[in-house]
Amino acid sequence: MKIVSVDTIKEERRKKTIEENVPYFIDGEMKSVTKKIVNGEMETLEFSKPVGEMLTTPAGLDSIVQKTVMDLELGREAVPLLYAPIYRTVNDPNFTEYVDIAPFTHAQVVFLEHMELEEVKFGSRKIGPKDTVPIITYAAGIQWTEDMIEYDKTWQIAEANRALGEAYNALLNHVHLSPILSYAYTAKNRTAADTTGATMLEKLRNTIKAGLIHASLDKNTDTGTPRRPTMLLAHSSRRWDIEECLQRLQIGGTVYPAISQIDTLIFYDGWSTVVGEKSYNYPGVDPNKAYLIEPQKYFRELVKHDLRIDAGGADITRLIENAIVARARRGVVASPANSVEELTLPS
Repeated sequence: MKIVSVDTIKEERRKKTIEENVPYFIDGEMKSVTKKIVNGEMETLEFSKPVGEMLTTPAGLDSIVQKTVMDLELGREAVPLLYAPIYRTVNDPNFTEYVDIAPFTHAQVVFLEHMELEEVKFGSRKIGPKDTVPIITYAAGIQWTEDMIEYDKTWQIAEANRALGEAYNALLNHVHLSPILSYAYTAKNRTAADTTGATMLEKLRNTIKAGLIHASLDKNTDTGTPRRPTMLLAHSSRRWDIEECLQRLQIGGTVYPAISQIDTLIFYDGWSTVVGEKSYNYPGVDPNKAYLIEPQKYFRELVKHDLRIDAGGADITRLIENAIVARARRGVVASPANSVEELTLPS
């Protein structure tokens, strides 16, 4: 069984050696810097001169932006993406502001016996009610003030860069998981806590089994196929009980087989930060809830372009020496009604 959590993803990346090019822009020109991770340790860049001196030359500015990109990537490594197993990713730079969805367009194909000289039956595509999904621009920025330059507060710049990367990955987790967590589930997608067991593990196991059975009895209106969840999304505080109850158990002399239908557990606790005097909170999974998910079929991540980083200009009226602006344009397609069973967990 695969466990997807902040800790397990970080541990997995510690075992890998990764090298990739990360793009950035200066005055409209696209450049790139190489990101290297060796055994989980990411190489970073350091300034060879004071920041104020480097800002005076194109080569110096380029070095500053490269370090900014690397610091930002370091922040992204600190907040792993948890939603990837649930979604299919569609990259298309030609996406319009509103993408027409055929939602949830299904290719309909069946193999039939072919008789000699008979025409082959070609697959068709079923189009559901027309809908659109907005491609949203997400943006954030940091500024290098004159005081940072005068007093060479390089460490402040590095901290701001890293926070930018953390905030972006936290946003992606929120944007993709919140449709599952915030959906108002009706009776056809809900399973109550089963309290018939003698122990907590029995009650939890019985609840998950009841959810899987209930989901399998609900047929999709487009295809007529039942829901078959293979993933479970929950709060990390329930991890150990959930892992144990899904395994082969012996209770009172009776041996219960492992619940093998669930092959992936995802644990999401949310994220929060304070910017200025305003707090931002991305709620995680309620510890008393869990979600059985049939992945990918009804989940799409639409990417017009991923994080794009540009070096801005100075603003002497506000004593800004330079600025970095990061933005991405993305959309999300999700249908919890067709793919998710909400569980109320026993307490």
